[in-house]
Amino acid sequence: MTRTKQSTASRDKIISAATHLFLNSHDAGKVSIEDIARKARVSPTTIYNNFGGRKALVQGVVKKIIDNNIAQAKNIMAGSLPFPDKIQLILSNKNDMAGKMPEEILKKLVYMDDDVAALIQEIYQKEIQPMWQKLIADGKAQGYVDPSISEETAFIYLKIMRDGFNANAALFEPSKDKINLMMGLSRIMMYGFFKNDACPIPTRQNIQAKTGQRSN
Repeated sequence: MTRTKQSTASRDKIISAATHLFLNSHDAGKVSIEDIARKARVSPTTIYNNFGGRKALVQGVVKKIIDNNIAQAKNIMAGSLPFPDKIQLILSNKNDMAGKMPEEILKKLVYMDDDVAALIQEIYQKEIQPMWQKLIADGKAQGYVDPSISEETAFIYLKIMRDGFNANAALFEPSKDKINLMMGLSRIMMYGFFKNDACPIPTRQNIQAKTGQRSN
């Protein structure tokens, strides 16, 4: 194994150990470099040599979690599934780490280190937002997303849906007796509560006509 591969393997092992300890600790801030070293079966010096310190290690954990999520989402987007299926998979996508949502780990780390929030925001703007923008554009091009809906509106809606999935993760565990629930929720997510001919979406002009307001 080359020195570069050894270094990468060592970093991955340390990040994996740190992630496990942060996730399963009541107070992630109390997890020490020594604790992580024991879990990873390396010396504390190896951790310092690879990351320089605790702050860089925490940021490495955050970046690894988000990178995994982005890679999974991009794989789904590149697949041949219909657009609604891609949306459902991406919104409900979970990370394999201890079977828990990556957001649970990130929340602990944000609470532990203020710089983590800034790092997440930076990655969000550079990586995640463009990915969602492309997904929305693909949906419009394929005829699934109403072209009259602005990119900002669709983006906010998808974020709300993702937050909702994350807050209720237990509802979406694979289960035969929940298949109808999943199908119903997916339909509401994509099409809303109303039948197409039962409740036409109001336009700005219709609302102004009914309320007596004038256009600007």
